[in-house]
Amino acid sequence: MQQLRALLPGYMSLRGTPVGSTGQRKIHCVNPQHTDKNPSMSYYAKKQNLHCFSCGKSYDLFDMIRMDYPECDNFIKQVQKACELFGMEFPADFGRDEAHYKTGSAIKQAIAQAERIAPPQTPDYTAQITHALQTQGVGGAYFAARGLSPQTCEKYHLYEQDGRAWLPVFADGRCVSYCGRAIEQGLEPRYKNSSGPMGIFNADYLRGEGDGGELFLTEAVFDALSVEECGCKAIALCGVGNVRKLLNLCAEHPAAANSYTMIAAGDSDEAGRRMNQELIEGLAAQGIACTALQLPEGYKDLNQLFIQDREQLKGCLAAAASADARAYAQTSAAHAVELLMDLSARRGSRVAVPTGFAKLDQMLDGGLYTGLYMLGAISSLGKTSLLLQIADFIAAHGTDVLYFSLEMGREELIAKSISRITRQQDTSTGRKLAFTARQVLRLDVNMSSERSLLLNQACAQYKKAAAALFLREGMADIGAREIRDAVRQHIRLRGARPVVMVDYLQILRPDDPRASDKQNTDRAVVELKRISRDFDLPVLAISSFNRENYRSAVSMEAFKESGAVEYSSDVLFGLQLAGAGGANFDANDAKQRSPRELELVMLKNRNGIPYARLPLSYDAKYNYFTE
Repeated sequence: MQQLRALLPGYMSLRGTPVGSTGQRKIHCVNPQHTDKNPSMSYYAKKQNLHCFSCGKSYDLFDMIRMDYPECDNFIKQVQKACELFGMEFPADFGRDEAHYKTGSAIKQAIAQAERIAPPQTPDYTAQITHALQTQGVGGAYFAARGLSPQTCEKYHLYEQDGRAWLPVFADGRCVSYCGRAIEQGLEPRYKNSSGPMGIFNADYLRGEGDGGELFLTEAVFDALSVEECGCKAIALCGVGNVRKLLNLCAEHPAAANSYTMIAAGDSDEAGRRMNQELIEGLAAQGIACTALQLPEGYKDLNQLFIQDREQLKGCLAAAASADARAYAQTSAAHAVELLMDLSARRGSRVAVPTGFAKLDQMLDGGLYTGLYMLGAISSLGKTSLLLQIADFIAAHGTDVLYFSLEMGREELIAKSISRITRQQDTSTGRKLAFTARQVLRLDVNMSSERSLLLNQACAQYKKAAAALFLREGMADIGAREIRDAVRQHIRLRGARPVVMVDYLQILRPDDPRASDKQNTDRAVVELKRISRDFDLPVLAISSFNRENYRSAVSMEAFKESGAVEYSSDVLFGLQLAGAGGANFDANDAKQRSPRELELVMLKNRNGIPYARLPLSYDAKYNYFTE
């Protein structure tokens, strides 16, 4: 059992989620009920499990197997599957007892009993410190010079002895560690500490339900004492290396930790800044907000500022304590009015991007704005051709387009666009020389000079128009996260926010392979909506319909299989054959007509007219739509 349980890191690697040594690498929590935006789960070799500091769940090898292999619904099967995966022999007599086979509880209890290790005894220096206080008295000249009052010295058992200032660290009424700091010239070593790691100073603040208010997290004991002298609460990590110890303490006492407004107050050097960042990120993984205190220029730590300018330190502490309240006030609707009236902000919400279809733009109050636009239709109705025609028009008129094609290759898309251009040019001359997309791809070397000229002109027109069109092709390797990263990269490199197009929703790479298709589609829709909002740009995505909608008219019901599509989209379109849903309607006959008569039905518009129909004519042979 020990050998198997130790194989959890290997199992996670097989799963595609490698974990590092104890606590070194964080991964997204595997708990299906936990939406883990910031990785908050780590592997712990001593306990041979994964633990999430955000939701509090822990998983060993057998828990993971139960999750990934539903057929392994009892402990015996989980052990057998582990042996199978790692080429180990499964003992023939393992779990023969029927009661064990049903629950595995007795076996688990036996394993737990066998593995139970007596917890290490916490050092107790209380008697030593008590005796020293009785013989030496509380406080001293050194503590007074550091600005500490006799009351603070008495409260925290501070005293001087043998040329040192002694700083005990208490927890639950017991002294668990101490630091003896040299205060006489030439006394070595400079620090004479208790054996083993230093404890957390003032750790009792994180016991029980907590006291509430602001809690400053400092690096050294004198910094914490300086904060306490100013009337605030403070904890000292007793070294930047104790960040993980403090995070563990918060995880063990969530009620107390969540009662405080945490403020990281490390020194103003690289180690202190790193400590602040680790605290902010680590506490965020537990759902606890934490900000950083900014020291005035020229001061290394809190105690230095306290000694030189106590009132300025009080001002810094007060400013840090009220920072959260000020930030929260910025979220009021009154403050948002300023952003609304700022013409330079959120330009995508103010300026429409025309689609090239005049009546469609009229329906949309000028074109596309920041938001999520969904286009649904049955298979082979021209969804990609319509989206691509809009993309080409937008790019030709100076707005960048980032087009994600998850089904068709880049060359196929370009061929469709060039085919449409030859159809447009050929119509104006009436010569009937246009190319289909297949003919563009095939590139007949024996074509007539007239057709060759038409194709060259179409290619030249496309190259000029498509300078702002960026096609990303993929298959099972592009998901919502990759789209977000690509949008960020595009804005960084081009200095412009693109219109984003996704073709199509249901074949985006799943966010969670263990989740259902509907769950993954819902997550993708929500993430596309976030991308639109976060980057202030329009996102257009195609959604497929199920076969039940092949003959019926489009409606909200057609999107039900996709769940969040109906609720998260700002504008919802359905493309249908003209006459769909009517008596004696024949879908196959309607699809064979050339041009094909279609209707673009607007089923939802969050910020405009709620419903409209737009008749379209579609020349499927040449991928060409007209109103």
